[in-house]
Parts: sequence; structure tokens; C-alpha cells
Amino acid sequence: MRQFVFIMFFLCSYFVNAQEILGKWVSYDDETKQPKSEVEIYEKGGKYFAKVLKLYNVTTGINPEDVICNKCKGDKKDKKVIGMNVIENLVKKGEEYKDGTITDPKNGKSYNCSVKIDPKDPNTLIVKGSVGPFSRSQYWKRP
Repeated sequence: MRQFVFIMFFLCSYFVNAQEILGKWVSYDDETKQPKSEVEIYEKGGKYFAKVLKLYNVTTGINPEDVICNKCKGDKKDKKVIGMNVIENLVKKGEEYKDGTITDPKNGKSYNCSVKIDPKDPNTLIVKGSVGPFSRSQYWKRP
């Protein structure tokens, strides 16, 4: 019976931890601190992705549905930002999700990416983009 309880505890812990980043998150502008977008993190084939669901505070006169990534390269070039995967191919390693990429639709650049739940607040996601030794973190919140 003890073995059964231990195994069930282990399995429940594993699935809860694996899903802790899944779901909707709101990203914030680094300068204005205003909501920038709502994204959804999902899992596919053992990897984690984040796609844009909504854009906030878009320039007056532009329909958020019409915003495109004209500075992006490759398959994202001139595609609509809403529906775009801005985070791709994260792999869970311990308490962190690593080895993915994040694309900034504003400048079209892609960076190495890792994410983890803030240990002080389970409703905050620390999203880190880096190039070589340089990195920057953003804090996304559950809506």
C-alpha cells in the first residue's frame, strides 16, 4: 500500500509540475509596464510552444488582427502576429524549460529562450531571452 501511495504521489507531482506553465499568460511591455499580449503555452510532442492570442495597446488606427511581423525572417516573415508561435521548442529540464527560441515580433529577432515559474509567485512566469552572455528577463502573469 505504501508503494502505491508513493507512486501515485510521484505521478501526480510529475503531471502537476509538467503543466504548471501551460495555459494563458499576459506579457508586459518592458518600458511602459502595460499589457502587451496574451499568449497561450501549449505542449506538442514533448516540447512547449507559446502562441499569441491577443494584442493590447496597438497603435491607434491599426486593427490588432492585422498586425504583421514585417521584420521577422523565414516562415514568420509578413505573417500575422496573432496566432504566431513566439516561443518554440522548449524542453522541460528539472524546474525549468530550456533550449527553445523566442521571437520578438516588434524587431523580428529571435533569441535563445528559457522559462520557469517564479518560485515566489506561481502565477508569474520568468521568460528569459539571451544571445551569448547577454540576457533579458520578462515577467508574464496569469490573466
